Amino acid sequence: MKRPVLLLLASLAAGIVVADALFYRASVAVPPWLGACLWGFAAVVAIAAWASHRWQEGRSIFVGRPLFIGLTVLFCMIVGFARYAAYAEKVQEEWSRMERPPVNRGNPDEFDYRRWRWVQGTERTYPRAQQVRNRLLRSLHESGLEEEQLAVVAAISLGDRSQLQRETRDLYAAAGASHLLALSGLHLGIIVGLFVTLLTTRLVYSRWRWPLAMLVVAFIWSYAFVAGLPASLVRASLMTSLLVLLSCVHRRRQGVNVLLATVLFMLLMRPVYLFDVGAQLSCLAVAGIMLFYQPFMKWAYRHWRFVLFRLDHYHLLWPLKLLAVSVCAQLLTWPLVFLYFHQYPLYGALFSIILVPLTTLLVYGALAVMLVGLVWTAGAAWMAKGVGWLVGAQLWVMHVETQLPGALIPDFWSRKAEPQLVVYHNWKCPALHVIASPEQSWLLMPEPERADTGMVYIANSFWKRRLTAQPVVLKGRRALAVEGMTAVMVNGNLGHQGMMTCTEKQREVDVLWITRGFRGTRLDDIAGVYRPRLLVLDASLARWQRGALKTEALRQGWRVYDVAEEGALRLRIGDE
Repeated sequence: MKRPVLLLLASLAAGIVVADALFYRASVAVPPWLGACLWGFAAVVAIAAWASHRWQEGRSIFVGRPLFIGLTVLFCMIVGFARYAAYAEKVQEEWSRMERPPVNRGNPDEFDYRRWRWVQGTERTYPRAQQVRNRLLRSLHESGLEEEQLAVVAAISLGDRSQLQRETRDLYAAAGASHLLALSGLHLGIIVGLFVTLLTTRLVYSRWRWPLAMLVVAFIWSYAFVAGLPASLVRASLMTSLLVLLSCVHRRRQGVNVLLATVLFMLLMRPVYLFDVGAQLSCLAVAGIMLFYQPFMKWAYRHWRFVLFRLDHYHLLWPLKLLAVSVCAQLLTWPLVFLYFHQYPLYGALFSIILVPLTTLLVYGALAVMLVGLVWTAGAAWMAKGVGWLVGAQLWVMHVETQLPGALIPDFWSRKAEPQLVVYHNWKCPALHVIASPEQSWLLMPEPERADTGMVYIANSFWKRRLTAQPVVLKGRRALAVEGMTAVMVNGNLGHQGMMTCTEKQREVDVLWITRGFRGTRLDDIAGVYRPRLLVLDASLARWQRGALKTEALRQGWRVYDVAEEGALRLRIGDE
């Protein structure tokens, strides 16, 4: 086989996928004896593979080699399954000790928080690295950078995105520059690229190459640990370390094989990297550059030789190379960008000609501010002014980009919302949404004046993609009837409950929604007015209140849906 690492990687990934389906999707508990059994089975398969390899010597290749390959594939699958099972056991044990394990709220098109927490796993703490990181962050804080500038600089230099506001994150995403906030090969290349280039070109035959290589690798991993080991930076650190070591032994560097070996090591260390969005995008971006950049440049030199040589003579070829790298990196990542972010920035590659150099200056400036700030606060404050100007320039460029026509291409597979009723899991701003069509829908809310501020997240993730018109917020209304479905909101006394289309009280209703503002735990008064097909208890109610109301409803013979426990309610209009 030309690329045996690819077969090993695919087999390992297959075992991880099977384990994920069992221990996460199906929520099967990992038995304590499973690990020993799996590793014992893996040892037996490894011995059988070795025996088959010895047995095939002198025999037909069509008999021995397929058996050896099959056993090797099985061994890698078992190892992948066993590594994921060990990881799942840790996370399940940690979640079992939590009073409230991570759950999804179930709102339409909402971020999968539970999956994200599962992939992040148990908290990894490295005290020494954390101390260094905190000290550098403190140096940034004391430099005098403004809040937005400080948040951007901390994210780009140390991977600390905790201070970033949602508006800033959305701006980077809309400009196709989210990778600038996620530490990756770009940032590592900015910091250690010069040392790696010197080592792998001019010092490769020096007798000092091994000590220098060890220093470079140690510096790479020190930075990775201080930055918190994000998946994209782990990929870059592993790959750069392998390239440095291969250069020291004078081995011809095969980029694709090095990338495959890097991913293999990553999955062996932490199998959930397979499902990490940052790791996926980082690996695919590098693969795109390796597969398409050199062929494109050869084609360009073959067709535009005179122009490119003239540009290179005047040192003006780098914008074209940077644009080519950005385009090649996006050739394999655009499906995932659509899948995870539901939009694609049209001008992202073009504006990288400006944003990447600005990021380079920002990283160098941020490092200078942090290091100088440790010994000279006044000097760091003076340098921070220049860094703040660079942040402002970068944000301004992205604002200009996002205002261009067609700057964002929406995903083309999102279907418009079908007629349905939704009770959102949003305890801060309860809402019942009746959707007759993408063009026409209504909101029942106990606090309609908070619709603009309390529903922002749902509006961005669901309404913008599935609706063509904003919902109509019903003020002063407590009930709504659309296409045969009747919904009533109870958030206080029953004195002013009225129907939107009828003047008389209707005893039978499809959905009776009890939300914040309702006092007590008795349903006697409600039962005298309404007979609901489904009683919905909103997440904004207290736990003790929901429990008492659920008991009362079951005594009345009503069906009950608890939004806090079961997630957002979604009913298709027309279904029984």
